[in-house]
Amino acid sequence: MPIKIFHTSDIHLGMKFNNYPDQVKSCLSEARFEALERMISTAGDLKADIFVIAGDLFNAIQLAKRDISRAASILNKFEGSCLLVLPGNHDYDNGAIDLWKDFSQNTADNILLLNEERPYNLRDYDLDVTVYPAPCHSKHSTENSLGWIKDEGLTEDEGFHIGIGHGSLEGLSPDMEGNYYYMSMSELGAIPVDLWLMGHTHVNWPTGEKVHNHKIFNAGTPEPDGMDYKGEGSAWFIELMKDKVSAEMVATGNYRFIDDAYLLQNEDDFDRISDRVLKDCPEKKAVRLSLSGNISKEAYDGLGEFYSKLEKELFYLDIEDSKLKIKISDEIISREFREGSFPHEFLKGLMHDEEALQMAYDLLGRD
Repeated sequence: MPIKIFHTSDIHLGMKFNNYPDQVKSCLSEARFEALERMISTAGDLKADIFVIAGDLFNAIQLAKRDISRAASILNKFEGSCLLVLPGNHDYDNGAIDLWKDFSQNTADNILLLNEERPYNLRDYDLDVTVYPAPCHSKHSTENSLGWIKDEGLTEDEGFHIGIGHGSLEGLSPDMEGNYYYMSMSELGAIPVDLWLMGHTHVNWPTGEKVHNHKIFNAGTPEPDGMDYKGEGSAWFIELMKDKVSAEMVATGNYRFIDDAYLLQNEDDFDRISDRVLKDCPEKKAVRLSLSGNISKEAYDGLGEFYSKLEKELFYLDIEDSKLKIKISDEIISREFREGSFPHEFLKGLMHDEEALQMAYDLLGRD
């Protein structure tokens, strides 16, 4: 009988977003709880048997009790057989963390905290599944938590054997010094479980909306969390059958982050930016634009109106335009500098070199 699994991770409830204005950071923080609500609802619609959070449900081990209680109340709505929560490196468990004590006091009977390095047989939840967790016990570690599985091997229990881990993955995670529970693909592949459900890196992997007969899955983050995140937020819905795995990516995110740089040359470039950032739900987009180049004085004078248009429609807008300049023309030189004056003649002599002309114009100022 197949097992249906909803796989997510790195929800980071309690993330503060302190670099944003108050109203924006409040919405972004709230969006993470809303993403969890949507996933629980979607998992119910898909008739998932197991809901897996592969680490970093919470953003930190110090969290307001109201947020812990709220998270538990959302998870308690899961209608499937069992919901599994693995401590990640942000919400690690070393045996003395109040976070998980408070969490466990508020959770339903079908929610299981995978904070011990041992097999968890899910027969009590009417599932022929044994789970092998690789949890985090501190924020950083040069060693991953797979050692106990290698040493003890898999149990002889019938049914499916599923590994759940949190840490950087070879070829997927930027962890040059190996401080985040680094795991290689070959290391995971050598452990003969039927499936690995991973978390830590905020990238959905493998690529593709539908995947068949893949063994290792990384959930990514369900809600975009910053300008360096280019995706929409997603999770995996996986059907595990005997000798077969079928998985489908599930879109889960609400907000989008766009961080673009543009070299502007004329007013048509404004339309190019508008087409990019105002298409498809601009009210849900946080946008950062880095603008450079030389444009006409008319276009430069219209920047304020252009920025106002974007700001009115977007959720959030941040613009860096210190490298955006007025394109110096004969008309501008003659209008701003007295004919025959040194600045006038000097700038006229640089008309063949646009870069030098711009530098000289900025240094001379106006007389």
